[in-house]
Amino acid sequence: MNIDLSKYVLTTGQGEVITLGPPNSGKIIILVDPKNTGETRFCMLIQELDPGAVVPVHLHEREEQILFFYSGHGKAILGETEMEVHPGTTVYSPQQVWHGFSNTGTEPLCVLETTSPPGSENVFREVSQLSSPADPAAVGQILAKYGARVKLDW
Repeated sequence: MNIDLSKYVLTTGQGEVITLGPPNSGKIIILVDPKNTGETRFCMLIQELDPGAVVPVHLHEREEQILFFYSGHGKAILGETEMEVHPGTTVYSPQQVWHGFSNTGTEPLCVLETTSPPGSENVFREVSQLSSPADPAAVGQILAKYGARVKLDW
């Protein structure tokens, strides 16, 4: 079987880059997903959050997710538990479990995210196309389209 290495081997600086505005200012680098590599049963991406940026507490109805924090410092919530995160912290979020994180440090908070099944990466693609600041109702519609809900009281 011949493999197109340009689709399956990525080096530093490669991947689909998406820039986001507040409240989760920073960038997303999609490394592996069905759009970029063909059929796959998961998505892997890097999320780099600017200082003070927040990924609101949310849940995925269909997906489970592994978050590996490899640079920076912040806080995360999983279910009802809030915790400090730092390089080397791994958080596993099953389907239907509230989770989110924020950058409380002075440098970017970098997270390697693996999600299965894929699909929720499309939220980033669509939200990045909205005007800034994004209309919360429009963001809510995009989230609902991909089976995600946001908890607004964190």
